[in-house]
Amino acid sequence: MQTLSAFDSRLADVAGVSIASSTEIHGGEGAGLPMLIVENALGRAELTLQGAHLTSFVPAGGRELLWLSPKAAFVPGKAVRGGIPLCLPWFGGHPEGKPAHGFGRNQPWTLVGAEALSDGTTRVTLELLPNDATRALWPHDFVFRLAVTVGSALTLALRVEHRGEVTVPFSCALHTYFAVPDVTLADIDGLDGCTYINTVGGANTRHAQQGTLRLDAPTDRVYLDVPAVQTIRTAQGTTHIESDTRSAVVWNPGDFALNIADVGEAYRHFVCVERGDVFDDALTLAPGDVYEKWLTLSFS
Repeated sequence: MQTLSAFDSRLADVAGVSIASSTEIHGGEGAGLPMLIVENALGRAELTLQGAHLTSFVPAGGRELLWLSPKAAFVPGKAVRGGIPLCLPWFGGHPEGKPAHGFGRNQPWTLVGAEALSDGTTRVTLELLPNDATRALWPHDFVFRLAVTVGSALTLALRVEHRGEVTVPFSCALHTYFAVPDVTLADIDGLDGCTYINTVGGANTRHAQQGTLRLDAPTDRVYLDVPAVQTIRTAQGTTHIESDTRSAVVWNPGDFALNIADVGEAYRHFVCVERGDVFDDALTLAPGDVYEKWLTLSFS
């Protein structure tokens, strides 16, 4: 496990980024996970170094955009429930029975850059390189980098360099959990007319979205070739989601969550609208290929 002393404190000094343990911030037992807190006059974000995983984003004067489970566990090797887990280099189940959603969200990433930008935002950059654990699951050389820019909006820029010797299948998702007062009253727009794959119960049937989406039952839909922008409207305001990825996954387990230990009744207070490139929108990476995509979240 990484320790707080492993990070170059000069990066934090330059950028106004502080380093803490999840135990200090969220409580719990044990050492927890190392976390970065990025704060400026425009906004504040928290993320764990494990998985380069955003757990909080609050624009100045605004509300929390991300949902973090009240039962979230900050344990080495276990993905944190909520926030923005990174699902890569594959999304969902694996045909060979390897761990779902890849290894990116479980591995310790390294802080490689931090800077205060001239527009008042702050950017931190994290990197994951191959190690024995990743090679056991994906025997290819790579560089994963995530640049997180915190201001009145939150921007994640993902860069994947394939340095291996063979062409490989690749898919990924920024698995964002959005905080909502009541999931059944949240209106999701920006998907009208898009084809979606309904995966609830393994159905994998295809349909066309008609108008605004509201969730009143367990939902797991993969929308294909979607527009750049989606919105989530609630009584608190509107969350804006913009990305150059092609897919959007809308998920809430409904009352199935009563059987998920780290969710339970709290499922009522989030909806996942995940952007990525999955299912029909997945791709292959040839040796030397570079995959670059971004996601921006804001609130009005």
